[in-house]
Amino acid sequence: MSVKTRVATAAAILGVTGAFGLGLAPSAGAAAARNVNVKVTHKAGYDATVCVTDNLGGTCREVGRGRSMTFTVRPERGTPVNVRVVARGGGSDEVSVVTGGTSLRFETAGSKTKPSIRRR
Repeated sequence: MSVKTRVATAAAILGVTGAFGLGLAPSAGAAAARNVNVKVTHKAGYDATVCVTDNLGGTCREVGRGRSMTFTVRPERGTPVNVRVVARGGGSDEVSVVTGGTSLRFETAGSKTKPSIRRR
């Protein structure tokens, strides 16, 4: 193998490695997770459990009538925050929101058989 062939092979390997490394660095930073505080106010007249999740997990809590709860999730950029209300002995409703901010607010409404949740 000549010196020119070795130099060309080494340059090609370094070029591919460098391009691969630079290609991964921006995407890792762009997908960084951040805290999002989600406040849910339960205004409806039924007992309910509220769940707030992101792409990795979340929390469900019972929320009393007329009360508010704040949840914290860590969604990656561009992925949704899911908020679900489940009426005890009734139906459920869910909303998914992709946000670039650090806070969201929702309120429950509807009836035990047809609960609803909407963004405020």
